[in-house]
Amino acid sequence: MILINLLPVRHLKKRAKARSEAVVFASVFVLLCVLLGGWALKLNMDVKQMQAEVARLDKKKKSYDATLREIKQIETQKAQLFEKIDAIKQLKAKSQVSVHVLDEVAKATPPNGVWLTTMDQRGARLSLAGTALDNNTIADYMTKLASSPYIAHVVLGDSSQRVVANRSLKTFKLNMAVQPPSKGENSQGNENGRGAK
Repeated sequence: MILINLLPVRHLKKRAKARSEAVVFASVFVLLCVLLGGWALKLNMDVKQMQAEVARLDKKKKSYDATLREIKQIETQKAQLFEKIDAIKQLKAKSQVSVHVLDEVAKATPPNGVWLTTMDQRGARLSLAGTALDNNTIADYMTKLASSPYIAHVVLGDSSQRVVANRSLKTFKLNMAVQPPSKGENSQGNENGRGAK
């Protein structure tokens, strides 16, 4: 009888199986490394593209910075110009009101009965001082002043008797508010002024 030793064949089969498993494992490992390397390379390229895009956008943003500064300067200049225009309008309105107030005082002052000695306007307050024939003349004068659209709240501040050229006269001081008229009063005042002339 012949004895066959099967141990080496089993051993050889185990080695062959282990070798083939090692080759498969090595192949899978190499394939996995290649895939990971390719993926890392693609990520690296994507990062570089994004960095280039960020750099391009930063450069574009910096090019707009000068324009934004110029726009802010223009807006500041615009605001300053509007402030100047408003100041000019206010000065013009105040000067026109002052001219109209002077005209209204001149129209209300009777030529033979009231003589003004001082006229002082400070802001929206007007003070008149003068001499009149009597108390009735002062009262009529106050009524005429109060009827003006530019003058309001006429108040007698002081009144005293004074002798001038052997004649008894009244000295007075009036305080009043100066105001621009409303649009309706302004047109009526202009019509009344034209009619009086």
